Amino acid sequence: MSCNPTPSVLRTRKPSEVSLARGLERNLLAYATAAGAALLPFSLPADAQIIYTPSNIPMTLPTGNQGALTQLDLNNDGKPDFTFSLIYSATVFSSAFRSDRALTIAADQTGNEILGAAGINGLPPTAAAVPAGRKIGAQNDFTPLDAIMAIEAYFGPNSIRNSGSWRYVQTAYLGLKFLINGQVHYGWARIKFPAPGNYELPSIYGYAYESTPNTPIVAGQTSGTASTASPPPGSLGMLAAGAAGKQNQ
Repeated sequence: MSCNPTPSVLRTRKPSEVSLARGLERNLLAYATAAGAALLPFSLPADAQIIYTPSNIPMTLPTGNQGALTQLDLNNDGKPDFTFSLIYSATVFSSAFRSDRALTIAADQTGNEILGAAGINGLPPTAAAVPAGRKIGAQNDFTPLDAIMAIEAYFGPNSIRNSGSWRYVQTAYLGLKFLINGQVHYGWARIKFPAPGNYELPSIYGYAYESTPNTPIVAGQTSGTASTASPPPGSLGMLAAGAAGKQNQ
């Protein structure tokens, strides 16, 4: 018994149907090409790579009223990029008592900056306590000035200054911008305290930077190459990918 279909099953497509099919193929090809082009502006360099250094470095503790310095060499080239300053002090005046506890960070090289907020009313800027997963890049606010992480200053019973976004966290990330051979790179340093609010015994608990200039890094990311960023919602590239576009903020 023959398995070939009967002549009634076979039919020849009409010229109009062939033209329609070919036109549809051309439209789909043009759509895919446009979608690919739409994705290009949101792609990171193919050779982008996170350079991560694991560590658990206790910061140097001050002695007496003298501050203590701890340096951070973010790309391990032998030159410090940033310096932490930890201060405990107590001073008795004739009519008042002053006590200070402060943790600050400063850029060691020209062009290096710290993610944070500008100071107000003449006060120094503050260094942001960045949560894991937050993108650190050109869209953020950086300062080249010495920045306060946490400070508690008592100038007597009626004069107190407490400030800094690190005062009530146990671990968070510093967003850092620094130069390698004159080019901007972004990085992070994880700072860990024994407990929330106890910022007197901090440690540098790992740090990383993006090896490709002007490429953002995600706080806490320790390895791998940079993946293609998602296009903005509603773009042709997002529709072609078949997924919702979601950008890191």
